[in-house]
Amino acid sequence: MLTPEILLLGGPNSGKTHYAGQLYGRLRRKPGELALRTAGGTPADLSALDEVLECLEDGRAANHTSTNTWDEILLPLVDKQGRNIDLRWPDYGGEQLNSVFDQREIPEKWRSRLVEAESWMVLIRLESETTFDDALNTLNIRPNSVATPSARPNTWDANAKWVELFQLLLHVSGVGYRYRVRKPRLAILLSCYDEINNQENQPCDVLDAYLPLFSSFVKSNWAAKEVSIWGLSSLGVPLNSEDTNEDFVDDGPEEQGWIISPDGKKDEDLSKPLSWLLGE
Repeated sequence: MLTPEILLLGGPNSGKTHYAGQLYGRLRRKPGELALRTAGGTPADLSALDEVLECLEDGRAANHTSTNTWDEILLPLVDKQGRNIDLRWPDYGGEQLNSVFDQREIPEKWRSRLVEAESWMVLIRLESETTFDDALNTLNIRPNSVATPSARPNTWDANAKWVELFQLLLHVSGVGYRYRVRKPRLAILLSCYDEINNQENQPCDVLDAYLPLFSSFVKSNWAAKEVSIWGLSSLGVPLNSEDTNEDFVDDGPEEQGWIISPDGKKDEDLSKPLSWLLGE
């Protein structure tokens, strides 16, 4: 039996909770590359994912994971080749990832997962990332012009933040840059992809357009075959926790949501990025 370790990376409001709930629903009701394994053994405690799925069945957004939560949910899986896989799916408050970056300090739970992880799955909600215009492109070079100060939010540009965070996590993982990175394998999921205007482009091109520095960092340091970039819309439409979306209820959550594969093809099998990470 395979027992792979995957580190799930995503900040607040990056879509981790809804992806976990929808992935669970697909695995249970509409399996694709992967399915839940039900035969034999003690049933896994999947109550946390059941709660998310119940909210979605009511056409409402699920609550975000509590800030201080750190837990692991055991997903007993089987792939199309009949291989049994016990996947420990991490569940934590997205604010913890921000704390790792802000404090430059890795808690022991994160440290052990970083060392053991064979793969990273990274969720980035591009429309919620803060970026700044290139100063050289906006510089006014007209003669006799007077520079006027402009106010900037006291925050990092997302390009620099993700590069800095990756460098920190790779260092703690003991991964160097002398050769192209092959472990951890890396899947970047551009979450809430239904918010993106240029959905017809391949996800790698969308990442290039939104976060060019970070995209360049990934391409320069990972072996090409060990990184993939996906579009992800777990729900397909926005939901909120107060109002019920009747259309979502009528169709059922298992009919909602989709991915865009690295080659630009739309697919309803939300398990494909995970299957790719678990592949040879």
